[in-house]
Amino acid sequence: MPLNRYPLFAGIALLLLSACVPLPQYMKIENELEAMREKLKENSRLSQELSQCETATSKLLKKSKSLETQNAYLKNINQQLLDNQKRLKLDINKKKTVIELQGQVIRLLDDTKKTIETSLKDQIAAREIEVVEENDRLKVIFVDKILFDSGSAKINDQGMDLLQIMAGALAQGQGENIVIEGHTDNVPLGAGLKKRFTSNWELSTARAAAVAHFFQETAGIDPLRLSARGYSFYRPVAPNTTEEGRRQNRRIEIILSQGE
Repeated sequence: MPLNRYPLFAGIALLLLSACVPLPQYMKIENELEAMREKLKENSRLSQELSQCETATSKLLKKSKSLETQNAYLKNINQQLLDNQKRLKLDINKKKTVIELQGQVIRLLDDTKKTIETSLKDQIAAREIEVVEENDRLKVIFVDKILFDSGSAKINDQGMDLLQIMAGALAQGQGENIVIEGHTDNVPLGAGLKKRFTSNWELSTARAAAVAHFFQETAGIDPLRLSARGYSFYRPVAPNTTEEGRRQNRRIEIILSQGE
């Protein structure tokens, strides 16, 4: 019942009561009515406070959900950062290991280079052997005639002596891979050679394999470090239009590089 109507009913009740009710009983009823009025006021106030509390609670619940969402997002970001940090640490450790290994290999290659240059200085001076350093690789280039007779894939006596000297230097570097490459000029094989080698492919590969066999069987180098390749005349270092150019292209390259 609306509160603004209550005084009217209360007045009417008061008139009725005053007309026929004794004064003590009237006063009692009046007090009870006043108490009811106070309770109604209190109830109204409590209802307002309850409504305010419910509104505040709703806002807090929304804010709590928002904070939970933010907290979950921040936890996810934090986990990602931790994972990235772990990966970065692993990458840094790997790079440090690689750099250390590269440093060791470079030192080994430097020592090998010095040994080869000292042991084969006469042939280097005569331009029969060339030593080239490329980044983390060392390349020793032999003009083919000092290792093989013309048209042959069998190492000659001089070649065995020179390869034995080089093998002594190679044996010291246990961590180095040794790749032997055979190269020829572009002159087609003669009829006699074609009976043994179909083309320059076979000749270049056979010469590279012969050097690999020598290092393994005569010099005792671990075959796991060795590999042989033949390139025919497809990787020239000089034009094949002159005798000097063809001489440079007929070569054996022994390449030392970092082992796995």
